[in-house]
Amino acid sequence: MQIIRESPEHHFLTFLDKAKQDGASWVAIHCAQSETLLHDEVIDHPQHIRGKLHAYKKECEALGEQLQKGAAEFKESTLYYFTDGDLLLLMKPAGGVENNSIQNFYRDLATEHGALHCRYGNLGKDLYSYQRLADERLYSARRMAAYEAMCDEAKVSSIPIRRDRRKDTLVMIVEDDRFTAAFAANILNKDYEIIHAKTGEEGIVAYIEHAPDILFQDIHLPGLNGHETLNAIKKVDPSAHVVMLSGDTVKTNIVEASKGGAAGFLKKPFTNDRMIAMVKASPFYKAPRKPGIRQT
Repeated sequence: MQIIRESPEHHFLTFLDKAKQDGASWVAIHCAQSETLLHDEVIDHPQHIRGKLHAYKKECEALGEQLQKGAAEFKESTLYYFTDGDLLLLMKPAGGVENNSIQNFYRDLATEHGALHCRYGNLGKDLYSYQRLADERLYSARRMAAYEAMCDEAKVSSIPIRRDRRKDTLVMIVEDDRFTAAFAANILNKDYEIIHAKTGEEGIVAYIEHAPDILFQDIHLPGLNGHETLNAIKKVDPSAHVVMLSGDTVKTNIVEASKGGAAGFLKKPFTNDRMIAMVKASPFYKAPRKPGIRQT
C-alpha cells in the first residue's frame, strides 16, 4: 500500500490526470471526516480550537489505521491522508473475487462509521465527481490553515498593538472577482497600503498576519462565505472594522452582516467617493502617508 501524506491534494490531482486512461479499474472509499468538523463549533471559542483540532486529528488517524489494516490484503492500493482529515482509499481490484472483498470491506466500514460520511465509488464512472472532490480538498486545506492561524494566541493578541503602532492606513480586500478587486485597488492604492486575499480562508490568515485598519469583504466567496469569514475574524478581533461587499442588496444578507458585527455594507459596483468614505469612517484610520500595495 502507498501512503500519501505529503501534499496529498496535489498528488491526488496528478493521479486523477493519469487515471483518465484507466480510471474504470480504480474503486474508491472516501471517508469524509471534514463534514463532521462544523465551522461555527470549531471557532466558537478560539482558545479551544487547538484542543478540538488535536482530538479531531486523533480520530482521523485511528480511522486511517483501520483503513490500512483492512486494505492490506489488496494488491494495489493507495491511501490519501488529506490535510482536512478526509481519507481516500483507492484500490485496483485484481479480479472478481478481490472486487467482492473490497465491497464487503466497504459495507462493514459504512456500518461501523455510517454511510453518510463513508462513500464508495468508481473513478472511471464518476471522474468528474472526484475532480470536484480534489478541488474541494484544496479549499478545505486552506480552512485548516486558517484554524491553525487562529490558534496562535501570541499573534492574535498582538493584533491591536500592531495596528496602533502602524503609521499608515492598511486596507484589506477579500474578493474572488478580479475585476472588483482591481477596481477597489485602483481607488485606494494611491493613498493607502492594500492587501488582497481571494478566499475567506486566505482572508482569515492574512487578517491575523497583517492586522488591517479596515477590511472590505465580499459576501459570496468560494469555500467559507463572507458571513462565516466575518464570524471567524470577529472571534479573534472583536474590534475589527469590516465592510461587506455584494452585488445584490438582499435584506437577509444585510441583516446577517449587521448581526455578525459588520460596520457597513457596500453594494457593487461602488463609487470612488463611497469606498474612500468607508475607509475614513474606520476608527483606525490614519491620514495618507506612503501609498503601496501588498499581495498575500
